Amino acid sequence: MVRDPDRRGLLRWRAPAALAAVLLLVAGCAADPPPFPARLAALPQARPEPLPPGGRHLVMPGETVSALSRRYALPPDGIIRMNALEEPYFLYVGQVLQLQDTPPPAPRPAPRLHEVRPGESMMRIARLYGLGLGDLIALNKGSDPNDIRPGQVLRLPAAIGGPAPPAVAARPSPPLEIRVVEAPTPAERRQQLADARSAATRPPPARSGEGFLWPVKGRILSAFGPRPDGRRNDGVNIEAVRGAVVRAAENGIVVYAGEAVPAFGRMLLIRHADGYLTAYAHNDALLVVQGDAVARGQPVARAGTSGRVNRPQLHFELRKGGAVLDPKRLMPPLATQLASGAG
Repeated sequence: MVRDPDRRGLLRWRAPAALAAVLLLVAGCAADPPPFPARLAALPQARPEPLPPGGRHLVMPGETVSALSRRYALPPDGIIRMNALEEPYFLYVGQVLQLQDTPPPAPRPAPRLHEVRPGESMMRIARLYGLGLGDLIALNKGSDPNDIRPGQVLRLPAAIGGPAPPAVAARPSPPLEIRVVEAPTPAERRQQLADARSAATRPPPARSGEGFLWPVKGRILSAFGPRPDGRRNDGVNIEAVRGAVVRAAENGIVVYAGEAVPAFGRMLLIRHADGYLTAYAHNDALLVVQGDAVARGQPVARAGTSGRVNRPQLHFELRKGGAVLDPKRLMPPLATQLASGAG
């Protein structure tokens, strides 16, 4: 929990660093006993950053409304208004803020269609609307230009001259899976804040005493530490079968469950006793929600390819406070040979 306006944001929104930022976010509330504010020294920002994808920001430790205002060059009152924040404008780790207004999408122009009449040819219809024959053919690739028949429906450009075509009912097309993320209402934002506050400040259950377990079994696709491309992996990426059960590494509380960090897809953060935190990314499905208490070995997700990976895997991180830990040093042996072609 952080009070505005005395600190700046910590990390830049970059895909390799985004998960680290999210993890540090929760680490601020990881010590026992909660609640207490997330306190993390801030780094100065040289210039404003572009908004995160989708205009949504996952609150990190040390962040305040004024810090985010400087980071993204946004007016503080705009952030307050868009997220229905109330004085004294506390922000909580795991809280998702909307940083841009989301006006309703402009209506798409109605498709222009022409129903072929007896005696008409593709050339005649093109001339009727002032189109080139090639353009009309390109819009109707499934139609034989030399064999059009009365009653056949042809597509026309959305904006054309010539006579208005008669109204024709468009043929149904196969449904597309389109995910639309709408800005939450003020009531929904208040509920999100309450959920984030509760998850970030509840004391986690005691650890099992049996140690951390690997959430999935498989080959290491990308090991902990520096990578050949110059980036750094703050965890390990483990090869998995799509749909494989992902299990909680220890007893804990789910402090984040969502997709606010696009590079990591559907992700979970679980807070454990003694200041530990684990992260599970690239899941196809999440089986728990923010605020759930989970037990060591409990199924919490299904492995997959969400985020920026091209093969089923799990990105797993283990932290204590703000420190990044190599899971292999604290967990039972796991096959560590590197697989080629990591996603």
